[in-house]
Amino acid sequence: MHNIFIQDLSAILLTGGAFGWIFKKFLKLPLLLGYIFGGVLLSLPISYTPYVVSKESANTLAEIGVLLLMFSMGLHFGVRKIKSLGSSPIIVGVLQALIMWFLGTQVCRYLGLTGFEALFIGAVISTASTAVIVKILEDKQLKSARFAEKLMAVLLVEDSVAIFMIIWLSTSVTGGDIKLFELLPIFLCSILLWWLLGTLLLPRIIHSAFLSGKEELLVILSIGFALGLAYLSASWNFSSALGAFIMGSILSECREIKKIETLIEPVKNLFALVFFVSIGFLFTPHIIIDKWQLIIALVLTIILGKFFLNFIFNLCVGQGVKDSIRISGCMGQIGELSFVIAQVGVSLGSIDSENFSAIVATAIITMLITPFVVKASLSFADKAEGIIPKPIYKFIESYSQSVIEFSLENKMAPFYEKFSIFKGMRYLVENTKSRLKKNYMLMTSRNITSTLDRLAPWDEYLVPVNVTAESHITGKNLIDLKLREKFKVNIVAIGRENRTIISPKATEVIMSNDTLLVYGNEKSISELEHFCTEKLPDEDSQLSIDQCILAGIRLHPDHPFIGKTILELGIRVNYNCIVLAVTRNNDRIKNPISSFTFQTDDELFIFGTRQSLEKIKELQKSIA
Repeated sequence: MHNIFIQDLSAILLTGGAFGWIFKKFLKLPLLLGYIFGGVLLSLPISYTPYVVSKESANTLAEIGVLLLMFSMGLHFGVRKIKSLGSSPIIVGVLQALIMWFLGTQVCRYLGLTGFEALFIGAVISTASTAVIVKILEDKQLKSARFAEKLMAVLLVEDSVAIFMIIWLSTSVTGGDIKLFELLPIFLCSILLWWLLGTLLLPRIIHSAFLSGKEELLVILSIGFALGLAYLSASWNFSSALGAFIMGSILSECREIKKIETLIEPVKNLFALVFFVSIGFLFTPHIIIDKWQLIIALVLTIILGKFFLNFIFNLCVGQGVKDSIRISGCMGQIGELSFVIAQVGVSLGSIDSENFSAIVATAIITMLITPFVVKASLSFADKAEGIIPKPIYKFIESYSQSVIEFSLENKMAPFYEKFSIFKGMRYLVENTKSRLKKNYMLMTSRNITSTLDRLAPWDEYLVPVNVTAESHITGKNLIDLKLREKFKVNIVAIGRENRTIISPKATEVIMSNDTLLVYGNEKSISELEHFCTEKLPDEDSQLSIDQCILAGIRLHPDHPFIGKTILELGIRVNYNCIVLAVTRNNDRIKNPISSFTFQTDDELFIFGTRQSLEKIKELQKSIA
C-alpha cells in the first residue's frame, strides 16, 4: 500500500507538471488546462503510460487542494474587505444561483429527465468553481484586481446557497421535512461563533508562534487551523470549503498575514495540481457520444446563462459595464460543490451513473473553455466603451454612480429609512436623470478604509499592488523608480508587515512583499502591476557577491557624466551600481549625496558588476 501511494503521487505530479509546463511554455495556455489534460491521460487505459492505482487516495489529496485554495482566498479577502463590498454580492449570488437552478432543471426536464434527478442536475450547474477562477486570476496576475474582490464575494454567496440546496434536496429525497427559516439562523450563528472565537484567540496564537522565531510553526498552525475548521464545518453538514475560507478570513487579521501567504504558497500549489489532475481522472470518453445532447445543453446553459444573468444582475447593483463583463466572463463553469451535490444525488439513487459521468464531462469541458472565455471577456471589457453606443454606455455608468452615491447616503440614514424600497427607487431614478442631463459625472467621495473603489469623473481607482520577493524593483527607492512619471500613478501608502506608511517619501525603499496602495486609472495600474511583478534577469538573479568588484573610473573632459548629478544619471537604476566615493583635487568625498555634480578629472570609486562598470567606461570610448 505504501509503494502504491508513492507510485500514484509520483505519477500525478510528474504527469501534471509535464503537461502544465508544455501548455504554459509552448502552447501559451493556462497551467490548469495542462493539469486537467494530464489527469485525462492518466485515466485512459493506454499501455506504457503512467497510471494511478488508488484514485481514492488521490481524491483525498485533491480535497486538501481545494481547502488550501479556499484558505488562501480567505487570507486575501478578509472580513473587513468582504464587509466593505456591501450587499450587492449577496443579491447577485443568491438570484443568479436560484435562477440557474431553475433553468438547469427545466433543461433537464426538456431532455426527458424527471423528478429529483432534474432538480439535482439543476443544482449542480448553479455554482461556479472557485478553484478554477482563483487559478486563472493568479495566472493572469489579477488576484488583486478590483473586480476580483466582488467576484470572490459572489462565489462565497453561491457556495452558501449550494449548502442549502444540498440540505433541502437530501432531506426531501429521504422524505424528511425541513424549514428554511429554521436552518438559516443555525447557519449564520455557526459562522458568527467561529469568527468570534477565531478573532479573539487565533491571532494571538499565531503571533506567539511567530515570536518563537520558527517560520515552520506558522505553516503548521495555519494549515492545521484551516483543515480543522473545514472538518468541523463538514461535520455540521456545511461545506468544508466554507470552513477553510472562514479560517483564512480570520487569520487575515493577523499581523503576520504576508508571511503566512508566502509560506503556504508552495504547499497550496502542490495540492492544487493534484485537484485539477483528479478532475481529469473522472473523464470517460465514450460518455460524450452516449450523452452528447445532455452535455451540449448543460454546457450552453452554463456558459450563456451564467454570463447573461451575472451581467444583468451586476449592472443592476451598480458594478458598471467593465466590471460586469469581467465578473460574468469568469463564471462559466461548475464548481467543487457541484461534485458534492452530484455525489449526494448518486448516493441517494436520484442520479444514475451515466448522468453522473455526463456531469463530469460537462465540468471538464467548461473548465477547459473558461480560460478562453475569460481572456475574451477581459479584452471585450477594455473595448466596451467604444463598442457599446455612447448613450447606452453613458446611461449605465450614470446609473452605476447613482447606486454608489445612494449606498453611501443610505449608511447615514436613520434605521427605519435604510430598507425603504420606494425611497431607494425614487432616489436612483432622479439621480440618474440628473446625471444624464449633465455632460460629466459628479465625483463621489469614499472612505479609504471602505471599498477603495472608483472615483468619477476620471475613472480613477485606489488599488493594492503586491511586490513579490523576486521583483526587480525591490531594494530601490521611489525617486529612482520614477513610477509617477512612467505610469501616471500615485503611491499613496505602503503596507509593510506590521505597519503602514502613509504618503511615503521619495527616498522610501521598496521591500519584498510590500503592498503599494496605488491611485490611477485602470490602464496605468495594470501596467504598473506588470512592472512590479517582472523578475530579475537570469544573470542578475544568479549573481553572487564574489562576482562584484570595486573599481575606479576617471572622468575625462568628454565623458557624458560631467556636469550632471547622481540623481539625474540614475546610476543605481540605469547602471545597477553605486558610487561609494569620489576623489577631486586630492580630496576624498565619501558616500556622495544624490545632488552631487560630477566634474572633469573626478575619479569615481564604483561598486558593481564587471558588466556595469564596463558599460560606464564604454560611454567615454563611444564619444571619443
